[in-house]
Amino acid sequence: CAQAPVLIPCAHLGAAMAFWSSAAAAVLLALAALASAQEPPATPPVAPAAPPKPAGTQANVPVIDPDDHMHASRELHLKSMETSGVHYERGAWSYGDYKHNHDASTPHDCAAACESDSGCLHWNFHVVHHRCDLKGESTSHDEGTPDWISGNAKRYKAASPKTATEL
Repeated sequence: CAQAPVLIPCAHLGAAMAFWSSAAAAVLLALAALASAQEPPATPPVAPAAPPKPAGTQANVPVIDPDDHMHASRELHLKSMETSGVHYERGAWSYGDYKHNHDASTPHDCAAACESDSGCLHWNFHVVHHRCDLKGESTSHDEGTPDWISGNAKRYKAASPKTATEL
C-alpha cells in the first residue's frame, strides 16, 4: 500500500483500480464509436494541372524569341524592297498622322497606298503585325525603331537646309 495514492485507503485500492480500468475502457470505446460515426477523413486536394505549354513548345518544335522573329521579319521585308524602285529605310516617321491601319500586307502595298493617296507623303510599315500607317507632313524620322520600315512618296520633297540669309 505504500505505492497507493494518499486519497485511496489500501483496503479499497483493488476496487479503485478496477473502476479506473473500466472507466478508461469505456472512454476508449466511446472515442472509437465517435470516430467511426464521423465522416471519413477528406482526401487531400488534387494538385492543379500544369498550365498548357505556349504554342510552338511541343516536342521537336523550337520556341522562337519574339525579338529574333521581329529582326528576321524586318530583314525579309527590307530584302524584298531592294529591287522595288521605291524609297524605303529602317525606322518610322513620327507625327504627321494621316491614316492608320491601312490595308496592306507588305511594305510594297503600303508604299503603293501612299503613292495613290495625294495627302500621303510618308508611310510606315510594321514588320511583324503588317500594319501600314500613312503620314502627311512629318517633322522627324526615328531610325531607332527596329520593328518598322518607312518610306517617302515620290511627291515628297525634303526641305533643303536653310541658308544664313534665309534665317
